[in-house]
Amino acid sequence: MSDAAHPAWAVYDLDRLHANLAGIRRRCGPGQAVMAALKGNAYGHGAVPVARALDGEGLAAFMTGSFDEARRIGAEGLRTPIVMFAGALPAGMADLVEAGLVPTVVDRAGAEAAARAAQPGGTAPVYVKVDAGLGRLGVALEAAEDFLLDLAAIEGLEVQGLYTHLPFGDARGRGWAEGRFAAFDDLLARLEERGLAPPVTQAGASASVAAGLSDRANAVCVGHLLYGLSPFSDASVADLSPYRPVLAEVGSRLVQVSDHPQGSDIAIAGSFGTKRGRRTGVAPVGAAQGVARPVPGSRPEVLIRGRRAPILAVSLEHLTLDLTDVGEAEVGDTVLLLGGDGEAAIGLGELAAWFGTRELDAVLALSGRLTARYRGAGSGITRI
Repeated sequence: MSDAAHPAWAVYDLDRLHANLAGIRRRCGPGQAVMAALKGNAYGHGAVPVARALDGEGLAAFMTGSFDEARRIGAEGLRTPIVMFAGALPAGMADLVEAGLVPTVVDRAGAEAAARAAQPGGTAPVYVKVDAGLGRLGVALEAAEDFLLDLAAIEGLEVQGLYTHLPFGDARGRGWAEGRFAAFDDLLARLEERGLAPPVTQAGASASVAAGLSDRANAVCVGHLLYGLSPFSDASVADLSPYRPVLAEVGSRLVQVSDHPQGSDIAIAGSFGTKRGRRTGVAPVGAAQGVARPVPGSRPEVLIRGRRAPILAVSLEHLTLDLTDVGEAEVGDTVLLLGGDGEAAIGLGELAAWFGTRELDAVLALSGRLTARYRGAGSGITRI
């Protein structure tokens, strides 16, 4: 489908992706490897295009929780191992192993099922997740040492990685995370003393990398920072200025421009008549494309010809715009909900504020509903 048939698109900048990765590596400890979180369709950015772009970057693994996404990434013939986050039932372990993926196990039943799926005479690689305090998924920290010893006795099983997840969004959470990092470090030390040293160990993620926390694990797994998104609810926790959103532009085009004289009986945004003459424009992008209706008190705008134009209404498949201050606008002009036009720009934070949500949630709302274009080194494609 051409842009003319339905002009609405999102642009993802892979140069920013690479720059964010470089910034992450500068913050990592000596010798720490990086694993890329591709869950949630690469945080809404497209798992396959992102995996293609990052495959030559020497990452320790791609991490995802979606079997469908993992298979699509695997079909690309990339070199980076694909590790599945915890979430599969023991009955599903064979599917993961047979697809060449590395499952995460959190109990003996899952570990035994993975071992049974190994090729005769071979081994099934797995990662083990530890719950070091988040309370969501994983082997309890207090039981992890005995659990790892137990797995070492299962024939056909190879524990390649051991990880945990300790996210935080504010200063209070940082204090909690520091204590839990120390507890996970103690576990790694005890395991080494008993001769158990999985090749990959990981606790650090976007929040800890950005905030400068250190640990003894040899890898970090990043999602938010990789895509230029903030993992924090409190902006004072860390400086995120080195990281730029990979979602660089959301745009459409004007498909109609109309003039409404003073007193016209129109009902745009519940006005039911105009008190002054008004010029309006319509762009074919709305709630069905993931564009949220403005939260009360917000004053959302778009860019047209380098100037801001207020949004009068968001309907199911259209934006209605006030073109009074862009009087020369005409059908076919670009309408930017996100991005830059000349000296004017609308950032992701502003868009998310209009949506009344976090940056990540705004990206996810738009993901898969617009024509996706990729630009920058390693894109290989212009749209999907």
